[in-house]
Amino acid sequence: MKTKLSLKKTAVIVIGISVIGKLFGFVRELLLANYFGTSGIVDVYLMSMTIPSILFGFLPAIGIGFTPIYFEISNDNKKNRFTSNALIASAVFAILCIILTIVLRNQIVSICAPGFSVANKELTSRFLNITVWCVLFNTPVQILTAYLNCNQDYVNSNISNLFVSVTQAVFVIIAASVDAIFLPIGIVVPWIFQLIWLFASSKKKGLLLCRYSRHDEYIRRLLIISVPLFFSNILVDINGFVDKMLSSSLDEGKLSALNYAFTLRAVFVTAASAVITTIFYPRIAERVKENENKAVCYYINRGMDSISFIILPIMLLCIIFANEIITIVLKRGSFDVESAMITTLPFIMYMLSLIVLVWRELLIKIMYSYNQTKRNLLFSLFEISINICLSLVLVNTLEHAGLALATTIAAYISFPIYIYNIKKTIPELGIKNSFYKILKEIIAAGIMVLISKLIFTNVLGSLQGGLFEMITVLLLSCIVGLSAYLLITYLLCVEECRMIVGRIYSILKKR
Repeated sequence: MKTKLSLKKTAVIVIGISVIGKLFGFVRELLLANYFGTSGIVDVYLMSMTIPSILFGFLPAIGIGFTPIYFEISNDNKKNRFTSNALIASAVFAILCIILTIVLRNQIVSICAPGFSVANKELTSRFLNITVWCVLFNTPVQILTAYLNCNQDYVNSNISNLFVSVTQAVFVIIAASVDAIFLPIGIVVPWIFQLIWLFASSKKKGLLLCRYSRHDEYIRRLLIISVPLFFSNILVDINGFVDKMLSSSLDEGKLSALNYAFTLRAVFVTAASAVITTIFYPRIAERVKENENKAVCYYINRGMDSISFIILPIMLLCIIFANEIITIVLKRGSFDVESAMITTLPFIMYMLSLIVLVWRELLIKIMYSYNQTKRNLLFSLFEISINICLSLVLVNTLEHAGLALATTIAAYISFPIYIYNIKKTIPELGIKNSFYKILKEIIAAGIMVLISKLIFTNVLGSLQGGLFEMITVLLLSCIVGLSAYLLITYLLCVEECRMIVGRIYSILKKR
């Protein structure tokens, strides 16, 4: 009972930290929109961030492969040596990658941003000289985060993300006041702060750097496990690169509009993924090692049900109030009416895939626990192939919104493959009850949408007010709609709703 209680408390803390971190990260996007709008400087900034992740995005995959191997090692000294060797090896390789990028920066920019003007290409090269240094700090950050999660220090592993969000927001303000060159500087500096924090936290857990050992068997195993993850990450980055490359050939500002829409959706995905990655992944990996399939099934069913119950209503509310959300959140300063218009449609397209993305995140982590990295690579290749083909077709008719729609369609087409694979891996896993729950939640969410939209349209129409009135009415509409959703799911005997109501009732009863 104590373990469950501590798990719940930790999950709440992690969610809180993740949400706060994303809010600060979102403040960065707000500041970026306010000072630079959807101008060419934002396109350059985004491309200079994207190129290192495309070229060397496979390096952070070491952090994912680190967890299952760490749990296989029983000796504390060997665990320490393995962690130390992983940090040193990744740093040496990162330095080689940085040197290569700096030497070939102009050629790389010409390939990655063919639609940019000459001036924007030159500025992207200047920015890339700075942003590429993220590679040196990113991989050790991922390894140390995994190390802390394995040692159940979930708070310090997540709170370090606040450094990134806050510092980046500060540097956007500096860039607007002084010079745009501070934008890429603001990308690198936070990683340094985060690495210092994580290393200090890891030392408290007993981590000591030692001399690199070329004969560490676990490093070789880490590389073997990570190779499919490398390619999987590269495929994901190539997918994002194709979107940005196609966007670079559209009208100026379409790339930044696509990024704002993606970032808004990422707020919800990241908050949900943080709990999956931080809490469930290490525990599932441990249960898999001990062959406790019943416990794994419990986590899968509980995770899938909780995701659908929470994410579905949020997703639908964001879709029907997309224009209002974009207006309230982004429309200020240089982000004008036209910028809001070109951002709304891709936001809707992205939000349609929210629930599938969070479900998939859970299933991918389970696959990693079973060392099914090669299968994940094949699934990713299938999904990304569909995405790229659809992007090439839809970009001609829907422009940047077509790129977002292609991502959503590809996610829905590939998701059944992940379900089939998990069902094949764990035959005793039952998902029929989850399917019936989702049907009930869809009915409740549909009624919620109708109620919320009717209230918003009628009340706002009678007030005919400004931004403050819009925010007030939107909050009222969502609160009433969500209350209706909870009531209907309670009446339909959805377990997650009854658990929440029971918990609230027990708290009130104690008081």
